[in-house]
Amino acid sequence: MAGAPVKSLEFLRKIAIVTASAALAASIFSANPANALSAPASATSASQASLASPVAAIPTDIPSIHIVPGSVINLVSSESKVPVRIQNDFDSDIRVHVHMLPSNPRVSVPQAVEVVVPASSGINAQVPVKAIGNGKVFLIVWLTTFSGIRLTENSNLQMNVNAGIETAMLVVFASLIVALGIVGVLRTRSKRRRKARLETDLEAGLS
Repeated sequence: MAGAPVKSLEFLRKIAIVTASAALAASIFSANPANALSAPASATSASQASLASPVAAIPTDIPSIHIVPGSVINLVSSESKVPVRIQNDFDSDIRVHVHMLPSNPRVSVPQAVEVVVPASSGINAQVPVKAIGNGKVFLIVWLTTFSGIRLTENSNLQMNVNAGIETAMLVVFASLIVALGIVGVLRTRSKRRRKARLETDLEAGLS
């Protein structure tokens, strides 16, 4: 009978060891899977929140200084000034240089023009040009600061050069003046002749 209590104690000890091991394993697996599963869930929720958040709109009302596109320019003289419309959206005056480059040698531009564009308004910069030949020309225009820093992209203005029209108009105008002068002289002579004839007839009648 003495061996029976000893075997019972050993059996209970084994049961206690197995129970403790099972409890330890259960505690380990119950803690780690929760952490492993919670991490992807939190990452997924964060990504969903970032996708659901509204994207900031890009502002479209940023102030700037720019060249306003114009209509086709007709040049009928050998020298003239081309108007370039400049708009200033800033709250202060801006001093700029207006550069112009012709697409072909039918027109020459002596130099850039410096203008001051008032705040929140626009002006017409007058750029001098000289006509060399007749035909179509594209004028490439851009703005820079006084130190040469570019402020705008290139803007194209179309020009039709007909420098011979001015000469033709001057010739026609001069011809009209000469013709009117000749007509006036002839009419004056005709009046004088009529007056002289009347006086002669009166003298002959009185005699």
